[in-house]
Amino acid sequence: MRVISIKNRSNKSMARRQEFFEREVVAGMKGRTPGEWVIIEVEKGPRFLGFANPFVSEGAPLKVVKKLGPKEKFSEEEIPGFIEQRVGECLEYRKNFSLFSKGARLIFGAQDSMPGIIVDEYENCVLLQINTAGFDRYREIIFNALQKKVGKTCYFFDQENYRAKEGLPTHEGEKPELIKVIENDITYELSASVLQKLGYYYDHRVNRLKLQNWLSSTEASAKKTGVDLFSYCGAWGLNALKAGVQQMSFVDQGQFDSCISKNLQLNNFTGRGEFHRADVFKWLKECNQTFDVVISDPPAFSKSLKNKAKALGGYQKLHASLSKIVHRGSWLAIGSCTHGVSLEELDQSVSLGFSESHLQLSLVDIGLQAPDHRVAHLGDAGNYIKFLLYRVL
Repeated sequence: MRVISIKNRSNKSMARRQEFFEREVVAGMKGRTPGEWVIIEVEKGPRFLGFANPFVSEGAPLKVVKKLGPKEKFSEEEIPGFIEQRVGECLEYRKNFSLFSKGARLIFGAQDSMPGIIVDEYENCVLLQINTAGFDRYREIIFNALQKKVGKTCYFFDQENYRAKEGLPTHEGEKPELIKVIENDITYELSASVLQKLGYYYDHRVNRLKLQNWLSSTEASAKKTGVDLFSYCGAWGLNALKAGVQQMSFVDQGQFDSCISKNLQLNNFTGRGEFHRADVFKWLKECNQTFDVVISDPPAFSKSLKNKAKALGGYQKLHASLSKIVHRGSWLAIGSCTHGVSLEELDQSVSLGFSESHLQLSLVDIGLQAPDHRVAHLGDAGNYIKFLLYRVL
């Protein structure tokens, strides 16, 4: 297996690195083929098993899969067995949490030392997405290992916009007609026509349960009305309904009316929710009422650190709009999936958004992603989910 040498230009530890950029390469990158597995050796530092792709259009051309010992060897013949073993280790980790017995994120990319692979298990199937050339070479081995170990029908769920960054083709294949989800004792169905990313957002599972528990402890008179902004399939709002909120509005610019209606029916909440298809910012501008429960979990405002200031400005604008639809006694739940924006910065954007309001906020709870979306440490690139829960005073 070929060796790629990396220049150690930093005094920081290299042991936790998940990728390396071309500017760090001293030798060995020339002539590498997309997805070629290599040994990465850092000058006066650790050794890694990984793969290269010199033709990536965005991101790092070297991905780390495993840290190697100082003299540890690894051959190409070992790769298939190693991948099967790694899939098994990921599944074993999820078995530690009974909360995930009905479905979970089974593999979470680099955070599971499988960069570019995302796998979600649902009640009726497993969806597999591969976005790196190194693992795409072994897509059938990964597919077969999952189907064998999980015991459910597995489907490839190629996303062209992600695969194009690695120069990978998008394969047309069989897709499920719908996915069935069970989370926090709530049932969802999503048809293939409305699926985003990999189908369902498990990442806020625990935070939705936190919200449900806090609302369950609230008197009925203080939770008559609620709104779930950027609702997608309605997961946040359905948790609020389960906690006793009498009537929920769901707002999203996507075509989720039939999806929301079906999910209300599945959970015996028919008549307690209505869907508004609209741009959320425009809807907020035109809204002339306040709610007892306001939930806001928008899509990422930025995918890059260089746009962080713009993202924070967007959050402040959004939160200023939210200050107009709450009253004293309201619950305000804020979710974020924007990389680079810290929990503290998100909280500050809420404070700044409410700065011209006569209302005050009391921070009640905070949260990160659920443990099936594992992170190694707070500085991990995968640590991007944030949750803030306030009571309005």
